[in-house]
Amino acid sequence: MIIDSIKNLSRYAYIPNVQKAVDFLASIDVNTVENGKYDLGDGCKVNISEYETKETPDEVVLEAHREYLDIQLTVSGEENFVYQAIDLGEPHTPYNTVKDVEFFTAPWYNTVVLNGTNFALIFPNDLHAGSFTVQDTQKVKKFVFKLRIDG
Repeated sequence: MIIDSIKNLSRYAYIPNVQKAVDFLASIDVNTVENGKYDLGDGCKVNISEYETKETPDEVVLEAHREYLDIQLTVSGEENFVYQAIDLGEPHTPYNTVKDVEFFTAPWYNTVVLNGTNFALIFPNDLHAGSFTVQDTQKVKKFVFKLRIDG
């Protein structure tokens, strides 16, 4: 997992397909781009959505992927984003090959606030879950890039 300032995203262009996210962000106004799914080519995409944050449940279910890296960027509002190493999780739901996702629980996890100044770059060995309230429920606008790891 990499958590860094959004201004540093291009530093990670050596990672397969991260440049596609950099190029997409440079080509749009993040505040006015329409919600929806955008094809970035080569099996990569971005989903832009808006939603209300929710309280963190007693048992958080975290996800992991095998075929894609995620870049998660909350561009307006703020949310708690939780993460943990996959080896510290317990399987919750088997791997779904069609959706490239499996779910885990973990006895503890780390938290970072995504708030428009930073991003999370998530690798296959990272469990993660987002959309949790920081202090008060609020509407957020979020970009989730799905970038193929096979380059």
